[in-house]
Amino acid sequence: MVRIVRYDILRVVSSFAIVLLHVSASYWSVVDVGGNAFVVMTIYNSFTRFAVPVFFMLSGLFLVNPQRENVAVGKRFLKLLVLFYIWSAFYAFQGVAVDALHGEFVEQAWKGAVERFIFGHIHMWFVHMLLGFYLLIPVARQLCAKKEAVQYYLILWVVFQYLIPFITKMFHFTTFQAKIDSMGMNILVGNFGYFMLGYYLSVLDIRKEIRTIIYAMGIISVGLTPFLTIRECRASDLYVDTWFSPASINILIMSVAIFVFFKYSPIFDGSRIKNADVWARLSRYTFFIYMFHMFVIEKLNLIGITTVSFPAVISVPVLTVFTFSVSLLGAFIVDHIPVLKKIIMLH
Repeated sequence: MVRIVRYDILRVVSSFAIVLLHVSASYWSVVDVGGNAFVVMTIYNSFTRFAVPVFFMLSGLFLVNPQRENVAVGKRFLKLLVLFYIWSAFYAFQGVAVDALHGEFVEQAWKGAVERFIFGHIHMWFVHMLLGFYLLIPVARQLCAKKEAVQYYLILWVVFQYLIPFITKMFHFTTFQAKIDSMGMNILVGNFGYFMLGYYLSVLDIRKEIRTIIYAMGIISVGLTPFLTIRECRASDLYVDTWFSPASINILIMSVAIFVFFKYSPIFDGSRIKNADVWARLSRYTFFIYMFHMFVIEKLNLIGITTVSFPAVISVPVLTVFTFSVSLLGAFIVDHIPVLKKIIMLH
């Protein structure tokens, strides 16, 4: 597969945003909604919410391309499934393994570890969902073979996933939304649309005027996300993360704007980027960074180093850079150990 440096860079940027997301969210639902720390964490968190949709878009970008040969869906699925359970075992059994080394055995703890192993760590939902997407790749490739077909699917996805829920929530049309839900069009909701959207945007020719409108809407969405979140949380005195969801129209707009910007900006043109091979290597490390960074965050929290240990405006970026750097170092080390590289890396 021919690598495209602009998408390698976008993958790395999204990886860093994921780390920032989890650092800024780690104590978000604990601090006072009326305090400054909550505002700071919400703003940081809002800036990252394009990352998960963009990861789905990048995953689908090449895999659903009908012109690409040898996608090997079954092989990819099995590889990712094995990686899921290797990493799941790492997170699920580390605690009871330490206890076992100290001669301690608590049956209930082991039962809990087995359950965590089956379902995966909290942040591994992304991989779980990606496994389902892999099974749909042959269907997605057939849709993408005809421009009209993929356009029709994406229009339905936007209408049923974003526009109708947005309107029914705004005007409290709960009965109408229940009627829509009863249609059972489950394939039109969820993140699979992002999987298809990545390929569609990559081959779509978007005029400069339209791109300008997309960028403007993206900037507005970035500003609206923390504003609406803070307003709703303070109005209800609850931690409401509706506007953080990939199913929110503001996140869709933000994600599309980011993707389109990286596609068209001359800044990321391959002819201008020096050491493109470095970005390619960093891009290959992003799976390890995603899987490992929660381990770093949890161990920092365990020794009392958290986002609430210091003012959030400082602690969030500092802990993000530290966590990302440690995870990147871990990926670099593992990449140079042939046995481990083969077992826990995804290239």
